[in-house]
Amino acid sequence: MPCTGHSIMVSSGDNFSLWMCAGRSEKTDVFVSRSMESSVGAEKKADPQLLEERAIKPSALQIGKVNVDPPLILAPMAGVTDRLYRRIMADHGAGMVTTEMVSTQGLIRDQGATWRLCAQDDDVKVPMAVQLFGGDSRVMAEAARRLEDKGVQLIDINAGCPVKKVVKQGAGAVLLKTPDRLARMVESVKASVSVPVTVKVRLGWDENSINVVDAARMLERAGVDAITVHGRTAAQFYGGQARWEWIRRVKEAVGVPVVGNGDITSPALADAMLRQTGCDAVMIGRATQGNPWLLSAIIAGWREGTTKNPLPDWMDFQDLVEKHVNLFLGQKPQAAGHIRKIMLWYSRHCPGAAALRNELTHCTTVEAMVQLFRVWVEELQHRGLPFMTSKVPEHRMKRELPTENGPFNCKGLKPCR
Repeated sequence: MPCTGHSIMVSSGDNFSLWMCAGRSEKTDVFVSRSMESSVGAEKKADPQLLEERAIKPSALQIGKVNVDPPLILAPMAGVTDRLYRRIMADHGAGMVTTEMVSTQGLIRDQGATWRLCAQDDDVKVPMAVQLFGGDSRVMAEAARRLEDKGVQLIDINAGCPVKKVVKQGAGAVLLKTPDRLARMVESVKASVSVPVTVKVRLGWDENSINVVDAARMLERAGVDAITVHGRTAAQFYGGQARWEWIRRVKEAVGVPVVGNGDITSPALADAMLRQTGCDAVMIGRATQGNPWLLSAIIAGWREGTTKNPLPDWMDFQDLVEKHVNLFLGQKPQAAGHIRKIMLWYSRHCPGAAALRNELTHCTTVEAMVQLFRVWVEELQHRGLPFMTSKVPEHRMKRELPTENGPFNCKGLKPCR
């Protein structure tokens, strides 16, 4: 059914039913089941054990001349970490942000679209790293030199992307098959720039070729300034669970800073990674999509009194979503598809999100999407449903250090429903 000015009854499988209308603002009946009401009450209870475990205050991370404080880094994500996204995450506490991965060939060929991916933002007051991908050391070094000339503060080399179109160029995670070639690439880039050079890696190509510790030692000898380890193999893509024990082994094997990445979806898990691996900083990617408040919640535990708005509500949520939408439209006025994607990100783990997502797929204009989103948020605010527990359900998180041969026991996020 198209999204029109008529009221539409939408119902999700989560016992949340809502009359929503893209063309009128009055609210009609909302049914909230007893199971939802009981879960809302449960969200207010804190687990004393988790609160006790949260007492951690990590120091700032120093990468060359770049100071990352707090040591919480936004991961590079293709098609996601654009200029506006980086600004929002910096505003919510990220100590450093990273661009989408950028083609070295695109920079050398002076392609405007590629250079726009590297655009710096004066409103972002934290360091920005540009992540490069490519398979040719000389091209990588020249691209890095040109970026330094433009004022870029830190260069990161992608040695972890498993996507086929990247790998077939001899770039990304395939570099882990020949770590000596990756080390020579680092040497070439270090010889071309004075800014810090880091590398983001995975554990190896697949389960039978995990070589991240040896690769990290080679990178250290090549002069790398820091190493980020995503605790999965390339063959896993984003499936399964990140194996943090390998991050710990890398940290124990090298003297340069190590950044841990993978499966950080709550403040407790950010703290757990620091404790269990000894890493110097935490990098978060997919869990930030539509959820900059996760960063705020982590920082609230690390740096007391630094969070601008420690208790946001649904109206704050709506204001940020509309700000994100309006800023994006200012750059790309005909971007209804991406606006829908932004709203889908923000709705994750919220009550009635399935119903909202279903109706958003039928909306053909940005105006209709925004109105639909407003009505949904107004209902959540009207019912007094909690906001932060939808985005950061801390007490439902539990993760334990693995045995030598086993994966971590991690219970994932459960929506507040």
